Amino acid sequence: MSCNSDKLTLFMESKVREIISQTINKVPILSSRKIEDICLIRPRKGKFIWHIALSGGKKIFVKAVKPCSKNLSEIKLYGKNPEYLRSFLPTVYGVIKKYGYCWILLEELKQLPSANISFEDFKKPIEFMAFLHAKFYSNSSVINNKEIDWAPCFKRQWQNKMNSIRFIMLFAKYMRYFETRPILQKDAVFLKTVVKNSKETFSSLLDAPHSLIHGCFEYHHLYSVSENFELEELRLIDWENVSFAPVTLDLVYLIEKSIDCGINDTITLSKFRNECLNYYCSVMKNYSIDIEETKFRNLYNLTFAFKIITHFIFEELKKIKKGNSSNYNFYRNQLFALDESLNIIR
Repeated sequence: MSCNSDKLTLFMESKVREIISQTINKVPILSSRKIEDICLIRPRKGKFIWHIALSGGKKIFVKAVKPCSKNLSEIKLYGKNPEYLRSFLPTVYGVIKKYGYCWILLEELKQLPSANISFEDFKKPIEFMAFLHAKFYSNSSVINNKEIDWAPCFKRQWQNKMNSIRFIMLFAKYMRYFETRPILQKDAVFLKTVVKNSKETFSSLLDAPHSLIHGCFEYHHLYSVSENFELEELRLIDWENVSFAPVTLDLVYLIEKSIDCGINDTITLSKFRNECLNYYCSVMKNYSIDIEETKFRNLYNLTFAFKIITHFIFEELKKIKKGNSSNYNFYRNQLFALDESLNIIR
């Protein structure tokens, strides 16, 4: 595991030592242990993750998060450490607010083996996702569930995501940059037409099956508490996008964001999607939730189009602006293909 080091991390390391020293004495499983090594494994603006080795062979993770609006849901979730989500969360040893950060102490987790675009590789993640969704599944977006009343509701986020002015401002922003202007000039008319009809087009998502979703259910966010990768050992990290929302949002992230989106074999990709969706529906039947597969596949395609137009395209434009490799053409081509089947432009 590679460690990162610079002036900021050296400053932060002293804070980490202080926070852990304060916390481990209050946690029976960690008490009397000393810090042997600190390794920064993810330095990001407003977010740091540290791998901590304690005496006696015990290891933990410390996640330092700026308490901005994007991260509040995750901070609330870990702070509550709810018993009914214990099967999905790593063990939380403590959440401390200090020095402008929320410091979250978590158990050490093992990353799953890397996956190819293979249905067999994705069976276990799909089973785990269905396990989460079935626990809070509802056929209506309007639900009064006190267990998850802290989670943002997709319906409340709708107005912001479907705001045409927001899209125009984002288009204008990227039209200013030399790297992204030629791309947007080519696609702007189509994208703006999609946006113009977006509220009507995507409104059926409000009536789609809802549940508590992870919100960024990518393969690399799935870990295990041991070397055993059975279902009961799996856990999810990075819950900042948790919400009560259509279950298809998690499926889109797992299927579309976990694979190499640069793949040109559309037949293989289409087959992979169908296998994953069919398997999800079959697993949900084990929880006495019967999903009509054709209608569900249409909802999935609509959700994918929704994520492309509200998030994925701008995410890829940001990469292009920074000079990084991008999957913009993949998402662009998928949106054009979805338009043919969904009649997005009416």
